[in-house]
Amino acid sequence: MAVPEEIRMRLSHWCAARVPAGERDHRQIAYTIHGDAITIQERRPPAYPELGPAWSATPVARLLRRPDGWLLERPAGRGEWRHDTTGSDPIALLESVRA
Repeated sequence: MAVPEEIRMRLSHWCAARVPAGERDHRQIAYTIHGDAITIQERRPPAYPELGPAWSATPVARLLRRPDGWLLERPAGRGEWRHDTTGSDPIALLESVRA
């Protein structure tokens, strides 16, 4: 199942609302989609831009689309995730995440 365009648009608005305009040069909240998984990331600019322009990305949460709704997971370390909660609205699930 692909992530619907409506959800993508709502995710974009949710991410943008997490960071005040004055902080966006130093911090961003973004998402990536791989199949039915949406990973929410906190992004920061490079500490030493002369070594490369790539921003770092730290996972904050992951949403998995299921036939009966959405599953919210949180990082558990070493690339693993732990189940947090489920629901029908992925944006409502993300409201519990303090990114």
